[in-house]
Amino acid sequence: MNYISNRRSCVTVIISKLFIFIYANTGTHKTLHMLFYYFILLLMLLTLVILSARFLILRGKNIPVQLFNEAIKNENNGSFEAALVTYESALTEVKKIRFHSNLKNRIIDKIQVLHTIIEYKNNFRFIR
Repeated sequence: MNYISNRRSCVTVIISKLFIFIYANTGTHKTLHMLFYYFILLLMLLTLVILSARFLILRGKNIPVQLFNEAIKNENNGSFEAALVTYESALTEVKKIRFHSNLKNRIIDKIQVLHTIIEYKNNFRFIR
């Protein structure tokens, strides 16, 4: 974390010195504004490229989806406890990625239903 903050402050100092140098060596504000707009455009394009690359990389690793499918298989086989554990691990993986909000909501709903089913099953055993 310290390395990142030092790197950010170093980049900030370099950019501010660059702007001061350009402003001192040019007589017009037009060049400075144009450079500022080019810098903003470059920053936006760089952010877009980074987000796109992150999306493509994370799309290849569908660990939460695989865990969700495994939990559905466990649930269909009748092993609700194993399905519950798998759903909870899928939920932690989804929270790490933050791209699958729809999947997150489905997993939360499934966990609530499984808790209800397990409670009902345990209470039914005690009644008999």
